[in-house]
Amino acid sequence: MLSRSTAKTVTLALWLLGCADETSGPAVCDAPPEAENRRFVDRSDELGVTFTHHMQSDLCHITDTIGGPGACIFDFDGDGDVDVFIPDREGEQSALYRNDGDRFENVSAELGVDQPGDGVGCLAFDYDGDDDIDLFVTTIGTDQLYRNDGGSFENVTDDVGIGLEEGFSTSATAGDIDGDGDLDLFVGRVVKLETCPDECYLFPINCEAETSLLYVNEGGTFVEESAARGISAAEPTLAALFFDQDADGDIDLYVGNDMGLAFEDRMYINDGSGVFTDEAESRGYAAAGTDTMGVDIGNVDTDDAIEMVTSDFKERPTRIYNCLDPALPCSFEALPSESAQWVRWAIGLEDFDGDGDLDLFQSSGDVYDPERLGSANQLFDNDGQGHFSFVEPSADDGLAKLAIYRGAAFADLDGDLDVDVVVTVNGGTPQFLYNVGASGHSMLVDAGPRAVGARIKVRAGGRSLTEQVVLGGSYLSTSDHRVHFGLGEACEAEVEVTYLDGRVETALGHPGEVVVVR
Repeated sequence: MLSRSTAKTVTLALWLLGCADETSGPAVCDAPPEAENRRFVDRSDELGVTFTHHMQSDLCHITDTIGGPGACIFDFDGDGDVDVFIPDREGEQSALYRNDGDRFENVSAELGVDQPGDGVGCLAFDYDGDDDIDLFVTTIGTDQLYRNDGGSFENVTDDVGIGLEEGFSTSATAGDIDGDGDLDLFVGRVVKLETCPDECYLFPINCEAETSLLYVNEGGTFVEESAARGISAAEPTLAALFFDQDADGDIDLYVGNDMGLAFEDRMYINDGSGVFTDEAESRGYAAAGTDTMGVDIGNVDTDDAIEMVTSDFKERPTRIYNCLDPALPCSFEALPSESAQWVRWAIGLEDFDGDGDLDLFQSSGDVYDPERLGSANQLFDNDGQGHFSFVEPSADDGLAKLAIYRGAAFADLDGDLDVDVVVTVNGGTPQFLYNVGASGHSMLVDAGPRAVGARIKVRAGGRSLTEQVVLGGSYLSTSDHRVHFGLGEACEAEVEVTYLDGRVETALGHPGEVVVVR
């Protein structure tokens, strides 16, 4: 595999100046890495990861059932590798792990992000446009926003207008809804806890649902405008994602709700000015009867149309929504029956084996497991046409370990350019799953930390794959904003990035490179 020292960064500007010679014939590169029989190795112990999440009860109450934790993977100190933040509950220390290559050092207390309140999830996004990635923490109480100033953090919650709202927040997502160049913020909320019964309760249906929040970014300060922007329903929201669903050049919003028999999912379509209309029913996204926990998007069948996947409760399989024609309702199909074995939470479409198509990972964990028997995370391989098959893990695979999993985030943790996973454990220590099953080349494309909705097309080895930049999704978590592409045995890739404003930039990429296109 590529080591950190051999991973390279290529910028668009250098390529345009002639660093790539288009007349030199086919590129030649080293053979792809050799895969192990197992797919992931949990290296949490050897990396120095000692964080333990603290439940407040015995998994009997809703604040523990769906109260996280999530995880955020982002490069907070700008040193080229990604770091990891995991929130914890009231009175406990959250963890910000700085990636030092072979170790992860907990610097949360040093940098002042160890006590964000009663933490649930997180979103890493550049809210102030300075190219430092900031940290937003969803909580049971007042959500918190930490401004990143070159690798140090300042709590600016009250200064920017975030501290005016209290509630039970879950997943958050960011995107520029009104085309003014800065990132706006949607925060999903679940229930009004004061309306819940005093005795043991597990599900939101026993409580009064809550209205989610839409913060419009006014140049670095936020104004809550959910009702004015067309989002006013009170419902138990667990999943949310901004992306350009209808390919019209503006950001739309998917909202996934728990208790689907009473609360259908939403697909809010943007009119171009940042005002939304729910069109989930007409577009085939309503998904009545589901308990939507997590969401992700990706091009699973290489047709350049973006598909969406959502996780669900046990005995109901994971769904893939295919939307070839924005004028017609989306169709959906179920993953194999193994996908319904557990309660699933986080979900991610990534090319884990590097063969040029997107596979699927989902975290699993029961809602009430007082004996903590645990569930297994799952991986499904893509055959290249959008058909998935369950990967039965070997006994020594990181996927074989049982726990009560919740959040998951995806990124290259060790600099070899393939996709690793951080999976959180409710009441336990997270897994840092390092990918040892990749057998194809890989590269990353960095379209910028604020390029939500930008479409990245990569052509390599006779194949074409289109991905879209997103922030959030999964469950309570944020993955690296850079987009991973598996190249198979190809040694060269054409990269084309189409931004929401219509601007198109191109570059040439190679295995082991981070291609920066701005």
